[in-house]
Amino acid sequence: MQGRDCPGTMIPLSRRCTLLLLAVFLLASAGCITSWPSGNQAPASGNATPVALSQAGVAPVTASPVPTLSDHGSLDVLRGEPFTITGTVPDRTMTMVQVWLLNGSISTTLVPVMPDGTFRVTLDAGVTSALSRNFTSAIVAQYPYPPDQFAVNLDPASGQVAGSSVIPARILTEVNDKQYYPTTLEDFLGQAIDSPGTNNSCVITFLNGIDATLDITPIPPGPPGNMTVSGNTSLPAGTPLSIGVGTVSFHPTPKNYDFSHESAGGSAVVTAGPGWINHYSGTVDTSRLNTGKYFVAVNSGNQSLQGGATIYADIIAPVTSPPAATGNYINWSALALPTLATNETMTPVLLAGEWAIVPPGTSTQDNEVPYGSIIDCGPDGICRVYDKTGAQFLAVYNSNEEHTMGVPNGAMIDSAAGGNVTIISLNGSVILTQINEYAGTG
Repeated sequence: MQGRDCPGTMIPLSRRCTLLLLAVFLLASAGCITSWPSGNQAPASGNATPVALSQAGVAPVTASPVPTLSDHGSLDVLRGEPFTITGTVPDRTMTMVQVWLLNGSISTTLVPVMPDGTFRVTLDAGVTSALSRNFTSAIVAQYPYPPDQFAVNLDPASGQVAGSSVIPARILTEVNDKQYYPTTLEDFLGQAIDSPGTNNSCVITFLNGIDATLDITPIPPGPPGNMTVSGNTSLPAGTPLSIGVGTVSFHPTPKNYDFSHESAGGSAVVTAGPGWINHYSGTVDTSRLNTGKYFVAVNSGNQSLQGGATIYADIIAPVTSPPAATGNYINWSALALPTLATNETMTPVLLAGEWAIVPPGTSTQDNEVPYGSIIDCGPDGICRVYDKTGAQFLAVYNSNEEHTMGVPNGAMIDSAAGGNVTIISLNGSVILTQINEYAGTG
């Protein structure tokens, strides 16, 4: 489900903790301290109005497991139905947790901690019915200094948020501004709670109000072409749906970059089905998309009937060799390389993420390559990775993930030697050589 801070607009999120981003189709979820793009301010809502929060352990309407608070979570909440969320305190000596609800206004409730360290809070049907259609709401669970010293509190009389003397006044001023969307307000509230000296901490989950459920049938890996996206929904027949496909690995681009190789869209219409379970199916033309991992998002096109879902799908172009005339110039004689021993039987894989260059022996996943590695992206769409002796140890598809590189602090990047070659050095030693033999790489 997309986040909503402007009707019809999806906004990328930059986080201090964890980043999960779909820059066109999906709003990522966030943790306690989050940095959002500027300019996302909502109309003033006046003083905070307390909202009734039920502490009873009311089970959700569906049989789904009770969701939990997380540092980078976003949950869909069915309007008009009770919604329960649970959490676990970091210290068993805490007996209470203060839960904040940010939904155009600010409200709080104290929630008891169970002997096992868990707590549970339920938003009643009236609260869920009031979840905004134009922006994402937030729940912030504030953990006190043990046992129950809360450094930040809401004054119910004034509607103002107050804090201890260690909290910078400018932060409290921003919290009390009331001009911000909840996704910006939680940033300042989190900064106040986490201020040095408070010994408080917090965790946040974003809440997207929906009017109906929707799922997406898993999409198997496949080549670019026509992607079928289908599933079931409780949205009524005739509801229009938008389908978005966008790369998980957006990379730095020139000003006029052609995103048609990294994102695509389509549509569908809900049709009636048996047993009150309706269905939808639509296609997206993915023929121009690069190889890579993609988000697939489906959302209602009717703002008064909101519902949506997101899954991952892998798009992998067939391995072929283009005409030699399309190849990049490589001055092999200018490169100080060992003899590269290619293993043609090695099956290529899709990278887990962008490249990272790490000290030998510290790699934990296939996109982390040790110092001295050589990456040769050939005209067949496969990038072969060799160690500093020239022995191949990995083969990966030339994908969106492959086109981005993270380098250690202090590294020097040289793209001038050897033609279409990038050489990365650290402290005078070459730690990576990346060769792009084909015009479609990098």
